[in-house]
Amino acid sequence: MTVSEVIAAIQAGNSLAGTDLSGLDFSNQDLSGADLSGANLSNCNFSGANLSDANIQGVSLDGAVLINTNQHGIRIDLDLLRARISSGWSLTGVDLRGLDLSGLDLRNAKLSDANMQGCNLEGTDFRGAILNEANLSFSNVRDADFRGANLKRANLTRADRTGANISKWKLKKAFIAGDIAYRS
Repeated sequence: MTVSEVIAAIQAGNSLAGTDLSGLDFSNQDLSGADLSGANLSNCNFSGANLSDANIQGVSLDGAVLINTNQHGIRIDLDLLRARISSGWSLTGVDLRGLDLSGLDLRNAKLSDANMQGCNLEGTDFRGAILNEANLSFSNVRDADFRGANLKRANLTRADRTGANISKWKLKKAFIAGDIAYRS
């Protein structure tokens, strides 16, 4: 497929799940809302592209360029999350709702505005992570380590923080409602 054919398919609402799109240059293209799940996106250039609300679960991004890419609301899976965290990829605005991320090493992860509502984050290491305006509501953050993490305006409403290593000072910068109180 060519880039033009891919864009036309997306605009028509067609799924591109499982399609081999390797090596295509999508720089500055609008791929918002695209279903690219399971697609081969290796060696693609997404510089300046709009991938907002796209589904990229199960894709191959080996060698892909994702500089200045709008990824707000992008849906990814656990394997892709692990690969991207280790490479330093910013996960600003990604949709991780309901995933089991328990025990993961997310040190220094860039997760501002990420939707992690309802996630199992028990024992997850968030030391130094940037979680500005992240939605952690209704999540299990028991025994998670937030030392040095930035939680400015993060939503921790009804998150179970039992045993979490998080200072009361950090919690003052976060939004919290509900009846599960801070416990150390």
